[in-house]
Amino acid sequence: MAYDPTTWQDGEVITAEKMNKLEQGVKNEQVGPAGKDGAAGKDGAAGKNGASVKAIKLTVDENEKVTGGKATLTDETSIDITVEQADA
Repeated sequence: MAYDPTTWQDGEVITAEKMNKLEQGVKNEQVGPAGKDGAAGKDGAAGKNGASVKAIKLTVDENEKVTGGKATLTDETSIDITVEQADA
């Protein structure tokens, strides 16, 4: 069954019912999407190197706003983190 996302509105209360719906949707996606007959879909191929994030170091400006950073991966490579500020 396809997940039907909640369209949240400002000021709306987060309820146990809505959180449980979200949790169930996440759980359903852990086994892959359903096939035509409702069976679990085939797992995708493994990623190129399987590295995951080991550490994140964020950069802040004089106003203590996060402006960027660097993530260190488990294979000891690193990637830059770009931050876009939302309009207030």
